Amino acid sequence: MSTSKSCGCGFIPTVIVPGIGQSKTVQLDEKGNVIKTSWPLDIDMKLLKKKLIPSAVRMLLFRHDLGFSKKLKSVLCEALDPLKCNSDGSQKNNIKVVSYNYSMAECSAEEKRFIRKMVPFERFADLVGDDHVFYFSFNPFGRAYETIELLHDYIAMVKEKTGHDKVNIIPISLGGTIVTSYLDKYASDGDIHRVVGIVSAFDGSTVFSDILSKNIDLDNYEELFVNLLGKGDGGKLTAMLKKIPKKLVKLYINIILDSFIETVLLNSPMMWGILPAEQYQELSRRFLSGKQHEKLLKRTDEAWRVRSDFPALVKKARDHGIEMFSLCGYNIRLFAVASDHVTSDMIVDTKSASMGAFCAPPGGTLPDGYVQQNTFCSAHDHISPDNAVDASAGALPDTTWFYKNMDHEGCAVCDNLLTLAGLLISGDEITDVFSSPDYPQFNDFVCKS
Repeated sequence: MSTSKSCGCGFIPTVIVPGIGQSKTVQLDEKGNVIKTSWPLDIDMKLLKKKLIPSAVRMLLFRHDLGFSKKLKSVLCEALDPLKCNSDGSQKNNIKVVSYNYSMAECSAEEKRFIRKMVPFERFADLVGDDHVFYFSFNPFGRAYETIELLHDYIAMVKEKTGHDKVNIIPISLGGTIVTSYLDKYASDGDIHRVVGIVSAFDGSTVFSDILSKNIDLDNYEELFVNLLGKGDGGKLTAMLKKIPKKLVKLYINIILDSFIETVLLNSPMMWGILPAEQYQELSRRFLSGKQHEKLLKRTDEAWRVRSDFPALVKKARDHGIEMFSLCGYNIRLFAVASDHVTSDMIVDTKSASMGAFCAPPGGTLPDGYVQQNTFCSAHDHISPDNAVDASAGALPDTTWFYKNMDHEGCAVCDNLLTLAGLLISGDEITDVFSSPDYPQFNDFVCKS
């Protein structure tokens, strides 16, 4: 492994680019003082209930809406306001990211606890050293193009601190969309050695396009809100809904969805960046066609252009010496949305994480008489043993691994995946899916002991 201009350690530093729920942000007042944590969302459920109780009592007493839906939407939009962007994509509030502009070795015990809770970085640090693992946090609801510039500066900082001229990047989930645009703009800089995607949303997630379209399984609202808001707030919200007359439940679920869409999704460049390329054009023209969204649409169109042609992106990366790998899950349906034909890790489509692999629906197999597409590889057999995935259709057929029945959070407890990721960032023992019988292309998901 190249270590030119390095500190002589024999390894290349690694930058983790985390997922949507793995960074922390705070809201500041006009003087720069912290008002509260803005993400992960900190909803004051007691205050929310207090504001809703008067109209809720009337609704429950008379078994009719009586204006409760209007009050519910107002209260929810207020609670979600710290995440809101303006129509041009700028942040409505003064939001600051809690950043870690130093290695894991320099993090405080509290910082390490938070990061370890998000990502089991010690598996990587054990191989390359705490001083060669860095955690790039960012605002998951802000401007994606600004985040790309911040990542560029962050990589420059890592290079300066470690004395290396290249870094490895591990994009996780939403981090994949950031790295996709980063490679499009900065692959020619020559500062990336390897990209090792872990359940990366390289081409977004159908979950978000379905939520935007309200293509939702309304009978499964508990799963929806728990995954969107976390077990705490999501669980409390669903508990409230269970006390409401059944004839009104779907009305209020739609109110909650409208509040989330209007406040969190609609004006966020980052959220538009997580819509799959094949669905982006129809949805962006439907929701962003007004004059007030002209600036936002211009930016989101740029990100869509990159996602719409992964073969070109991979070629650009490889032409500049960047090696790309991806580790993804399959055979699980997306949570709480109507697109039940999409195989995934419950949150990220397998097609997205693999940059285009052709997959059967969850629990299904490829069509009778199916012949491997050989889109990007005709030299090897890339059909999974269960006849559910054709990896040859993906842009990285020789360097993408699949874990059957691994959900999105499961990657943090999958011993084979974590060990493989560590090997990929620490040496040249594994260069493709044929390198070792211990790491075949297709695997059953097994939790680490």
